[in-house]
Amino acid sequence: MAHPWLLIVVALVADGLAGLAGGLLSDRWLQRRQPVTVGFAAGALLAAVFLDILPESIAQRGPVALAWAFAALVVLAFVEWLVGFPHGHAPLEERRSRALPASLLASDALHNVGDGAAVAAAFLVSPEVGLGTAVAVIAHEVPQEVGDFAVLRAWGLGRGKALAALAAVQLTAALGALGVGLAAGHVHELTGIVLSIAAGTFLYIGATDLLPEVHRGRSTGERSQRMIGFLCGAALVVATTVVDLG
Repeated sequence: MAHPWLLIVVALVADGLAGLAGGLLSDRWLQRRQPVTVGFAAGALLAAVFLDILPESIAQRGPVALAWAFAALVVLAFVEWLVGFPHGHAPLEERRSRALPASLLASDALHNVGDGAAVAAAFLVSPEVGLGTAVAVIAHEVPQEVGDFAVLRAWGLGRGKALAALAAVQLTAALGALGVGLAAGHVHELTGIVLSIAAGTFLYIGATDLLPEVHRGRSTGERSQRMIGFLCGAALVVATTVVDLG
């Protein structure tokens, strides 16, 4: 079995490349597949929370893990209410009216630090939990960063500058992973706490930002694409869980 940190690095590289999808792929290709990617992200995130991350955090920390997860959900809800800034999957027009490039990138950087910490903590527990978490993180990274790229372009940044800004922000995930790696040796309970916080955060994102998008659409065909994506995302995480149980 590969060393956990090799798997962490591979997962973070894949996450970083997914985060650059908005600048690397054509606008037409992304627009046509946006319903599927949003649905896929919702399914993968919610399945990972209930099948991988939350059960493992409870195994690590006991019932108190539920308190950590709920606290993370409440804090994220309060912060978004306080700043009036949606997580990253709201319609482009709404995000453009609320977000300046600097605040958007700062929020994205903080979010990526959390993603990196969650991926590192999960792989330090087991490769199977790490894989499920990485799939969820990467899945919701694509629609989020595609939206961020569109907002940056709408504010007047050229394609190259917008891509460079997002690339710099993607590097902050390594800070979260490194922080968990350095602290895990000193705080035995850290991985369980990080997984609990990740569970609450991903549950909030999946349930409030992504899942409502699955039910939206201008036509039955578009709504069907979103639901198919949702089921495929959930099925992929279920498959990794079955491998784990086997």
